[in-house]
Amino acid sequence: MSGGTTSVINATLAGIIRAAQKAGCIDRILAGYHGIKGVLAESLIDLTGLTENDLELLYYTPASGFIGTTRVKPLGEDELTRLAEVFAAHDVGYFVNIGGNGTIKQSVSISKRLGAEVSIAAVPKTVDNDLGDAEFEKVLYTPGFPSCAQYWRHKVWIMNQENLGAFSHDQVLITQTFGRKTGFLAGCARLGDIGRRIPLIILLPEDQRPLYEVLEYLKDTVTERSRAIVVLAEGYEIGDLGERYDLSGQVMYGTSRTTGVQLLVNHCADIGIQARGFVPGFDQRSDISFVSALDLHRAHSLGKETVERLAAGESNFLASIARRPGLPGEVEFVSVSFDETDDYSRVLRPEWISYGNFDVTDEYICYVEPLIGSEQAPMVGVTEKPAFARCLGPNVEKRLIPSSSDFDSKRSLAREAEIASRYEAYAYGNEK
Repeated sequence: MSGGTTSVINATLAGIIRAAQKAGCIDRILAGYHGIKGVLAESLIDLTGLTENDLELLYYTPASGFIGTTRVKPLGEDELTRLAEVFAAHDVGYFVNIGGNGTIKQSVSISKRLGAEVSIAAVPKTVDNDLGDAEFEKVLYTPGFPSCAQYWRHKVWIMNQENLGAFSHDQVLITQTFGRKTGFLAGCARLGDIGRRIPLIILLPEDQRPLYEVLEYLKDTVTERSRAIVVLAEGYEIGDLGERYDLSGQVMYGTSRTTGVQLLVNHCADIGIQARGFVPGFDQRSDISFVSALDLHRAHSLGKETVERLAAGESNFLASIARRPGLPGEVEFVSVSFDETDDYSRVLRPEWISYGNFDVTDEYICYVEPLIGSEQAPMVGVTEKPAFARCLGPNVEKRLIPSSSDFDSKRSLAREAEIASRYEAYAYGNEK
């Protein structure tokens, strides 16, 4: 796993493991801990013996706490050579990389170097939904996005209740969604007000407007309606955020010096409007309270399908959920060759944007709603305290000498024991 996770990422992992356990050509199932960084450090977890009960619990477990995730710089020759050594030492014949845009590029680079010896597939996960073809045919959406869309539908409902009762003093509520340069999630705020009765302003990076225009529209809305709710994508340009970047060069808005929300709250104060900010972080991609049952099911099926295709001889592909031709609302699982994924970053389609009106169109709602489905997933084990799937950290014996790579954690045996002990204690209420 790489990058930010989702509330359904472990459903994909459970699908991968289930299919691998049934495949006659696979003897062991290993996971990097954490992610590719763990693989390079030969820090591996053996998942082969997970039981059906384990996998059922894993299916409903959100985020990356089970096997971990990481963010790394693009792999160089030394790292690719080390990867080949680890694969050879542990008889790795298949490699599945779960992640977003950067992970797809990483998978392609690995396949160019190691694709002759190892069958490689990438599985998408990003709540941003910005991974895929611009036509949304080969990649209809990415797992995790529908559940995050549902999160924002609920948040708009709650924000509206708050704003209705408090606009005598807090005239404006401002929040921001994930989305570096795309408005997929910000646009999902409209799901909470399909009838357009709420004074809702949506700031989409695909329709970037000058700050004075945003403030003028906001001021007019407050004058007319006495209140307003603003939902902006984190990548919408409000001013200097003091941006910080991860190793792959992507902006990390959650660790930057300030937020677009705070800057907009300040600007509102400057024009005599009292505003309050609300900045959700990782919870929008991890909160199991809003998981879509359909999202879970398809995420699991995608993981299962990926392994089945690898076992059947396919390689060097992105596994995907695509629109089924001729059957509106139906999907199929397809593989997209790495040759077609050179630039698989996308933005909102023009027909989904209501340009100049700070909104999305009804066509966008028609795209998103069917992806969520009507059924919410049960919160398994979450009553008095959550019962999530857990692991005890690395448990595969190392067969190589430590690497001098920057990716090598150089943990001592004592450190490994301490980590295992910590995971044992942090059992999430699961007494097994």
